[in-house]
Amino acid sequence: MQNNMLRMFRGDAAQHYQVKRATWSFASPAPYFVPVLCLAIETEKQTSSFPEDDGWPHSPSWSLDIWSRGLTEATLLPGSQFLIPSFYDDFSGVIFTNFFYDEHEGTEDNVIKIIRREGDTLELFIEGYIRHEHASMRPTRMTVEGGFTRLTPHPEIPAGFFRENLPPHEPPYGATYLQPAA
Repeated sequence: MQNNMLRMFRGDAAQHYQVKRATWSFASPAPYFVPVLCLAIETEKQTSSFPEDDGWPHSPSWSLDIWSRGLTEATLLPGSQFLIPSFYDDFSGVIFTNFFYDEHEGTEDNVIKIIRREGDTLELFIEGYIRHEHASMRPTRMTVEGGFTRLTPHPEIPAGFFRENLPPHEPPYGATYLQPAA
């Protein structure tokens, strides 16, 4: 696969953005003692071809946090899938997805498929939608295909991979994990 492209589809129009950086890591420390697999995508800036964008340049970015009990590095196998139905957990206030284009948007019905794994590289296919009623853009489907490299901490900087301060509640409901077919 390794084409490292983020694609956006609105109606009959499509825009393709070259991915300049795609990373994965586990949040550290694990919030609520639930493993969180963090995916992040950054793209190259280019002029939009969507008519409603009036030719403005954009460099979309997308982050997805996969919360799933029992998730370990050993479960990151080819054929595995993760489903994140919503971008936000109403009970805990945790944000699972964040897509930035003009504004920050959450994505819905997210599917993450592991195509291949070689060492610290995951070949992934990701799909998600912006279509909630308060979105700043009209309904849009996004896909990403490509290689994600493990984000490792700098040996001299003791930083964890953690996106937000969490409220003192129960852990969020999180993602559904589908094992590879035998």
